[in-house]
Amino acid sequence: MERLTNSVTKRIGIVLLLVGLIILSIGLYYMGGRYLSPDRFFDRWLDVISWNKYRIRQYPAVFYGSYLVIIGLLLSVLYDKITGCFVQWILTGRAKRDT
Repeated sequence: MERLTNSVTKRIGIVLLLVGLIILSIGLYYMGGRYLSPDRFFDRWLDVISWNKYRIRQYPAVFYGSYLVIIGLLLSVLYDKITGCFVQWILTGRAKRDT
């Protein structure tokens, strides 16, 4: 747990991840409804995250929640493996494995 919260960036990522999960779950609950089949449910979700303007206006919580979850994952759980290495490469021009 200490490795997950050892920097400010990772703690911000955890907060974004949790907020995104809450918003996403509320949005998916409203999008799902009682009579929506799983096929149509995932089609609508893919429409929302692929920037379909009509679906974004219809389900804004799903849109914002999905992207907050992705950003939160990149800044918290995947920071050491992906985001941190990418930032290090941009700043120094060297990958972590080169040192």
